Amino acid sequence: MVNVDSIPVEVRERIHNVASDLYAKNGHQSFPALDEVRKCANVDMNVASLVLREWRKIQPVSPEPLGNKLPVPVEEAGLVAIQAVWMHAQQFANQHLRTAQAGWQTERDELDALRAELADAFERQAAELEATSQQLSMVLALNTRQQQELERAAPRLDESANRLGQTESRLVGVERELSETHEKLAQSYDELRALRQQCDELRKECDVLRKQQTALQEELRVQRSDKESAHRAVASLRQQLQEVTTEHAGESASAASAPPATATVPAAAKEQSDLEAAAYGQSVTGRLATSSRAADMIVRSR
Repeated sequence: MVNVDSIPVEVRERIHNVASDLYAKNGHQSFPALDEVRKCANVDMNVASLVLREWRKIQPVSPEPLGNKLPVPVEEAGLVAIQAVWMHAQQFANQHLRTAQAGWQTERDELDALRAELADAFERQAAELEATSQQLSMVLALNTRQQQELERAAPRLDESANRLGQTESRLVGVERELSETHEKLAQSYDELRALRQQCDELRKECDVLRKQQTALQEELRVQRSDKESAHRAVASLRQQLQEVTTEHAGESASAASAPPATATVPAAAKEQSDLEAAAYGQSVTGRLATSSRAADMIVRSR
């Protein structure tokens, strides 16, 4: 014997869904027939019967509809209640009517005032509209003249556009030239910076040369002073040489002119003194000449 628990769950769910769909289509008036559920669920009669019995148990009980005729006690109670409601409704309606009439009168007064304001506003708006219409006519006429002027100026605008295009081309060329000039200026700036560095180095060298020139001028001044001193020494030596030479010549002459009787010195001693005097004179003359030559050489070297 087939048991409900032995039926697969998916078969039971399929029968439940089919029965629920058929019950809904029937408007929940009556449960669906067993044969119809079996055909729709595609199961055998026993399985459909067991599952449909189970489905019917879990469905809620639908109440039976009431009859169309109203019971007498309910009808009498309803009439009393309706009369009371109608009385209260009349009182409420009359009160509401009086309130509504007062409100309507207030609204009518407000509407009259609003109508007067609207009339004034309409007149003002009509005047403004007339003025605006005149201004619009003037603007349209001005616009027409401007349109005509634009049409006459169109060829000039085209020419100006062409000129502008040419100017733009020239500007592009000028910008290119400016870029090249900028690059050249950058190179010139680098060269100028190098020249400045060279100038700084030359300025430093000039400062060194100026210092050397100052030292040389000081040395030249010292040499000139030494030269002048040497010239004075040479002049003094020459004067001394001339004096010695003159003195030696005088001594030689006086010795030669002296008488032999007065000579108390022997001849050998006289010759010896003459030789010593000549040697002394030659030595002095040689020393003076040597000093003169040395001074000349010092002068020439300076």
